Amino acid sequence: MDPTGYDVLNVVALKKMATAASVAHTLGLDVGTAQDALRALADRNLVVVAGGAALPTDAAGPALAAAAAARYAALRDDPAVLGQVERFETVNAQFLTTISAWQQVDVGGRKVANDHTDAEYDDKIIGRMDKLVARLDPLIDTLAGHDGRFAGYATRFAAAMGEVDAGRPEYVSSPTLDSVHTVWFEFHEDLLRALGRDRAE
Repeated sequence: MDPTGYDVLNVVALKKMATAASVAHTLGLDVGTAQDALRALADRNLVVVAGGAALPTDAAGPALAAAAAARYAALRDDPAVLGQVERFETVNAQFLTTISAWQQVDVGGRKVANDHTDAEYDDKIIGRMDKLVARLDPLIDTLAGHDGRFAGYATRFAAAMGEVDAGRPEYVSSPTLDSVHTVWFEFHEDLLRALGRDRAE
C-alpha cells in the first residue's frame, strides 16, 4: 500500500465513515487526491463508497495492520517513542476524567448532565484540557520525526482549542465536529495502530 493509500484508509477507519472532503481536510490533501485514493481503495475492496461517503470493509483492518508493521518498524523500536507512549497513557487517563467532568457534574452526590450554566466550572475544565493537550506536544513531535503526517494532530488540536476559546464549547466534545475529544480519540487509535497495540479495556 502506498503512503497516500495508507493515510486515506487510516482516516476512513478512524472515522468509521468519511467523505473525500473530510479525508482531505484531515490530511491536508486536495479533494481530488483524496477522491482518487478512495477509488483505488474501493477497487481493492478496502472501502465501500456509498452516498458520497466511504466506509471501511472487513479487509481494511488487516490491511492497515500489515502496512503499519512495515511502515512503523523503526518507530516501534525507538526508545524515545516508547518512553513517551508510557507517559501518554497517564495523560490519556487524565483526559478521560476531564471529559467526564465536562459532560457530567456532581449534584448532591449524584452525577447529572452538565447544563453548562456554570461558566466558572466550565472554564476550569477547559483550562485543564488545554494543559493536557499541550502535554502531547513532545510525543507528537517525536512521532512526526518518523512520519510527518502526525504533525497534523497538533494543527487539529490547536484549531479545536481555538474554537473553544472563541466561545464555541461544542468543540470540546461533539462527535460530529473536529472537537478536542474527536481529535484525541483519533490520535490514540492512530498511535495504537502505528505501535501494533490493541486498546486496553
